[in-house]
Amino acid sequence: MTPLKNYYILFPMKFRIILTLLFLFGIFFNVPGTYSQDRKKLPIPGLYNTGVDNNKYPVADGETDPHYFLSASADAGFPGPDVKVVYSGAFPIGPWIQNDNESKWIAPRADAGEFNAPGVYVYTLVFSLDGFKPETAEIRGYWTSDNNGSGIMINGNNTNNFTLYNAFETGLFPFEIKEGEGFRAGMNSISFIVYNGEAPTGLRVVIYGEAEPIDVALLIR
Repeated sequence: MTPLKNYYILFPMKFRIILTLLFLFGIFFNVPGTYSQDRKKLPIPGLYNTGVDNNKYPVADGETDPHYFLSASADAGFPGPDVKVVYSGAFPIGPWIQNDNESKWIAPRADAGEFNAPGVYVYTLVFSLDGFKPETAEIRGYWTSDNNGSGIMINGNNTNNFTLYNAFETGLFPFEIKEGEGFRAGMNSISFIVYNGEAPTGLRVVIYGEAEPIDVALLIR
């Protein structure tokens, strides 16, 4: 009999049961990927796809996007802050992938086929992490742009996500912003930087995120 077993049998039966339960409890809650750990995070409110309303239904073509705004524009004729939902039945839709019920293209002008000046355009979405632990936040999604997306910023911190120069005709590209990449308590901003080389410019985003709530009671609702 090993020394460990010798020590174990010295305890009365009720203490042996308690020790066994504590041992099993420790194993269960320290195994990576267990159900209890997977359920720690909840969706972050205030993250919206481009071209949808507060209920996440598509906004009518030509309307102002209610969540994104232009925080920088290379076109003096369209300085923002409003951005428009691009007309679904007109150029550049066709070369651009089609709008759908999940998200729509936004641009400095609804008639994006009439072109905007070359240069950098920055589309920003503001959201809150009130009630969440900011160090646990993470955001994932898909984006495409005309022309290339040259970065995604969280509160001014570049997260090294990019799209191709001709991304608009290729499809939606995945992006991921991991824990610790610039999230903070309270209000946060996520900015999509698009470089327009010529002709039309625009942005399309599908976005979602999760974080651990401060109030653990929310996890068992």
